[in-house]
Amino acid sequence: MHEVRIGLIGLGGMARFHIQQFGKVPGVRITALCDVSELALQQVGDELGVEEARRYGTFQALIEDSEVDGVVSVTPNDTHADILKACIAAGKPLFAEKPLTRTYGEALEVMELYRRNPIPCIINFSYRYGPAFQYAKQMIQSGKLGRVNHVFVQYLQEWGAPPFNTPFVWRFDERITGTGTLGDLGSHMIDLAQYLTGDTMTELQAMLSTIVPTRPNPGTGEPMNVAVDDFACFNARFASGAVGVFQTSRNAVGSGNQHDISVYGDLGTLHASTLNDQQLIWIHPKDGEPGTVTETIEVPETCGLDPWQSFAELVQGKPASEFATLEDGFRNQAVLEAVVRSNESGTVVSIASLLPAT
Repeated sequence: MHEVRIGLIGLGGMARFHIQQFGKVPGVRITALCDVSELALQQVGDELGVEEARRYGTFQALIEDSEVDGVVSVTPNDTHADILKACIAAGKPLFAEKPLTRTYGEALEVMELYRRNPIPCIINFSYRYGPAFQYAKQMIQSGKLGRVNHVFVQYLQEWGAPPFNTPFVWRFDERITGTGTLGDLGSHMIDLAQYLTGDTMTELQAMLSTIVPTRPNPGTGEPMNVAVDDFACFNARFASGAVGVFQTSRNAVGSGNQHDISVYGDLGTLHASTLNDQQLIWIHPKDGEPGTVTETIEVPETCGLDPWQSFAELVQGKPASEFATLEDGFRNQAVLEAVVRSNESGTVVSIASLLPAT
C-alpha cells in the first residue's frame, strides 16, 4: 500500500498536535504545508523536511497539488467554508476542524456542493474519541440505561473570566468566528449529546449572553467591543422525546477545560467528564432493595479512537463510521443556527425547519 501524503493547512498551536499524532501513524507523511506566515512555513517545513516547492502561501495551491492525497485543515472559522469548497471541487479527502463553517449560510452553500460531489471527510469533533465517552456510548447502546429520558451537558472554561483580563483575540471577533463560545464549545456539546445517545435534536429554546462586553486590544490596551457570546445555554427536545439541558461558558473560574455529560435513563444514570477520561460514574437501583448504588467504572484500555489513523485509512478508501461526517457537521451547524434564532426571537425554534430536503 502506498504512502499517504498529507497536506497541512494552518501551522498554529493545534497544528503542532496534529503533526505529533500523524507522526505516530505508519505509512503517513506530511509532504505539503500552507500558512500565511513565511516564518512558520520555514520553521515547520525545515523541521519536517518538506521541500520548498510544497510550502504554500495559499490553501488553493496546496489542495490542487496532485502529490497531496489528503488535506488536514487547522484554521480559524472564517476560512472553513472556502477550504471545504476547494476540497470538494478537487475531490480531495479532508480532515477539518469544527464548527463546519462560520455561519449557517456558508454551511448551506457547502452542503449543496457536497451533495453534488461528495468527498471523504472527517469533521474533528474531538471529544467523541475520548475513552470515557466511547465507553459511555457502548453502555447506552447496549441498553444498560434503558430508555434515555434526559441529558445534562456542560462545557466550561475559565480563560475569558474577568480576573484573567484576556485580550481581544480572534475567538472574540465576530468577523472571524461567527459566534463565540456557542460555536467553539457549544458545537462539541451538541455533537457529543447526539453521538452518545444516537438521537437527534428537533427543537430548542436558547439564551446567549456576553458577560465581558469589552476586551483590551492586545497591541494598545484600548478596550474593544465584543459582539459574540461568552455564555450560552439552551433546552432541547430530541426525536425520541428525551430532553436536554446545555450550558457553556468562557467565564467559569476554576474550570480549565471541563466537558461533562450526564445521561439519565429508566434504569440508571451515567456521568462522564474530561476531568477523568478513564472513569465513568454509574448510579443505579440496588437489586431488590431501596436506594441506589454509585459505582466508579474503570474504562477498558481498548476504548478510545484514533482519528489520525482513521483519516489515513479513509484516504485509502476504508470507512470511518465512528467519526463525524460533513453531513454531521451540517446538522451541528443547523443546531447552532437554531440557538442563535431562538435567542433573537425568544421562541422555540424547530431544527428540522433548517434542514434542506435530501
